Amino acid sequence: LQKALEQQMETHREAHQKQLSRLRDEIEEKQKIIDEIRDMNQKLQLEQEKLSADYDKLKIEDQEREMKLEKLILLNDKREQAREDLKGLEETVARELQTLHNLRKLFVQDLTTRVKKSVELDSDDGGGSAAQKQKISFLENNL
Repeated sequence: LQKALEQQMETHREAHQKQLSRLRDEIEEKQKIIDEIRDMNQKLQLEQEKLSADYDKLKIEDQEREMKLEKLILLNDKREQAREDLKGLEETVARELQTLHNLRKLFVQDLTTRVKKSVELDSDDGGGSAAQKQKISFLENNL
């Protein structure tokens, strides 16, 4: 009986040893899987942090570009306004120059008429002096 019990105990012991060995192997495999998952999780967290930093950097660059674009749009609007102002100014200057040109023509005509009348009067008086004729010629040339 004792021998049968010992044999039965030995069988149970061997079964328990095998079961214990199998459970230990299973625990080691699961621990390896856990370690691998932890490593992958850390890698993914680092990658996510890097991507987040890159995203923030790109967002800042985008904001800077938006500000530069707004400045360029404002500058372009100012440039267009300046062109329009310059165009209006050019038109005003052209009108003023035309007015001055017309006044000059009228002045020359008036002066020519006066000189002719003066010459006619002087020719009646004896032809006028040479100094007056020189001055008249000088004024005509200048005009």
